[in-house]
Amino acid sequence: MATTRITELAAIIADNTKHIDAHLAQRGLPSPSFDPDSPAGALLHSDVIASRRAILEATDELHALMRGPVDILTRQPVSTLYKPYNSWISLQAIVKFGLASSFPDGKDEATFAEIAATSKLPEPVVRRLLRHAMAFRIFQEPSQGIVRHTAASKTLADTPLIRQWMGMTSEELWPAATRVGRLITTLHGSLVNH
Repeated sequence: MATTRITELAAIIADNTKHIDAHLAQRGLPSPSFDPDSPAGALLHSDVIASRRAILEATDELHALMRGPVDILTRQPVSTLYKPYNSWISLQAIVKFGLASSFPDGKDEATFAEIAATSKLPEPVVRRLLRHAMAFRIFQEPSQGIVRHTAASKTLADTPLIRQWMGMTSEELWPAATRVGRLITTLHGSLVNH
């Protein structure tokens, strides 16, 4: 049976964790913990920096694979390197301008120029939006200038209910959420007097 990507990732995590664990034990350093006395620089030693990076990249990818495309698009993780709201910066425009549906018919790959032409947006704007979304595993750029769907972007393109939910969230709920505090501050005097 062929090795799957998730088992490859698990092996990368396990192998590199063993390497770091051996490095720490060899130097008499404690294992990483959330304890305030945990040594801050133990995992920045040149002997383990590559293993640390491999673990972080593999756990990030495994985390995204376990979440799946709908969860990536609709539910934000409890903890992530990037705060959840950052993905909405590009997603709002991707939904509004239909960028996930702007690929040539039947294709899962297109150039930034093709997507720009279909969406009627300037190519530099499309490039920035899609590359921002790529940081959240929504689209990918397998080679320079070529955009390929990921499971998340394909779900966005092919599932009207997801698109509608994201449109409503980004166009109605998100803007309202950013104004509640200002509204309360503005109306504070009249609210107190009633």
